[in-house]
Amino acid sequence: MTKDIARLELLAGDLIDEHDRLLTELKAQRRKHNLTQNDVAERMGVSQPTVAAFEHYDSNPTLASVRRYALAVGANIEHTVTDACCTDDDSFEAIVKSVRIPGAAGAIWSKSARLGGWKTGDHAPAPVRHVTRFESMDA
Repeated sequence: MTKDIARLELLAGDLIDEHDRLLTELKAQRRKHNLTQNDVAERMGVSQPTVAAFEHYDSNPTLASVRRYALAVGANIEHTVTDACCTDDDSFEAIVKSVRIPGAAGAIWSKSARLGGWKTGDHAPAPVRHVTRFESMDA
């Protein structure tokens, strides 16, 4: 059971790291093109404070907002979803059930909360790793 908890904690940590990297690299793209938050806001059709909130370290923007921001700063985002959870001998459902004792998996669920929450019901979705590759749209 400890191995299962560690595996889920590792996956949750990886998802948070990828989320943070995605936002960091998008902000870097804005700076690379010498765009202000006002410039990006105008391109997105939102206010400058909305862009500032998007760029804040603990923001949790929707995927639609991420795409609009990427378009505004001239970035291309590619998503890759891979099954990083289970071996042929394991099932995600069995792993989740093995850690569903009171309090045992709280850290996993709370770590994933920044990414939109984790469904802890009997039909929890399999986690995916979000890998993002950035390309400059420069000519």
